[in-house]
Amino acid sequence: MKKEINIPEELFRLRMKELAEDVRIKFAKRGVSDIFDILSKIAFLIRKPLDTHELSGFITYFEDRFIVYLNSGFTLGHERYTAAHELYHIVYNEDILKKEKVFLDKERYKDEDIRADVFAAEFLMPEDYVKEVFYRTVNVDMDEVLPKHIIRMHNHFKVSYKAMLKRLIQLKLCSMDRYFDLLEICSLDNKDKLQSLTRKEGYTIDLIIPSNTVYVPEEYVVYVKSNYENGRISYEDMKKSFKFIDLDPMDFGYEKNKQYNM
Repeated sequence: MKKEINIPEELFRLRMKELAEDVRIKFAKRGVSDIFDILSKIAFLIRKPLDTHELSGFITYFEDRFIVYLNSGFTLGHERYTAAHELYHIVYNEDILKKEKVFLDKERYKDEDIRADVFAAEFLMPEDYVKEVFYRTVNVDMDEVLPKHIIRMHNHFKVSYKAMLKRLIQLKLCSMDRYFDLLEICSLDNKDKLQSLTRKEGYTIDLIIPSNTVYVPEEYVVYVKSNYENGRISYEDMKKSFKFIDLDPMDFGYEKNKQYNM
């Protein structure tokens, strides 16, 4: 059942815990703690809904900068987890990303993708703090955990209901035998029930619905335009870069085969 729920082996988890703590401390010293703020410091963070649920997000490396694209068509809790996943790739797969210069091949680098998932859980839901919050706000036997308890926890850590449930099982705060019963409420068929219970617990439903946020840093547009005007990228590269954010060079008056100078 452990494999079915996708709970990592403990030794492997502890290694990822160390990496996550190192990164958390590094950014905390700079006064940055929110995952979106962290990514914005080290990459061009783009948040936009996509027309597919096959892709939560991706990262690429372009002209000496990382670009992270998050699909805000997923729930906000899911999107934050994806953000932490991509943070791992930036910090620990920098050489691979710079070499590939395209989307990370999930099949070729499957092990790194697994590490990124475990890192995300450790980063967003630190073990000691999860236990502290659990005993302060829930404090029931592991066989007595209810959906309302998961709701309290996942709202505190700003992750999805499912991610929080798995984390509680992983840390032996919730019985593995309770997993499927507790998971049922966050299915699509029960979304109204989960939203109702969330409100009864005194929370908004922001984490369990798509934010559909559209966020493109102005710096990204300036960066692409500047690289083109200085001859560092071709017109086609500029076009591909703007396509990321549903724009076109013509939107800024750039015509192919025409010279532009700063």
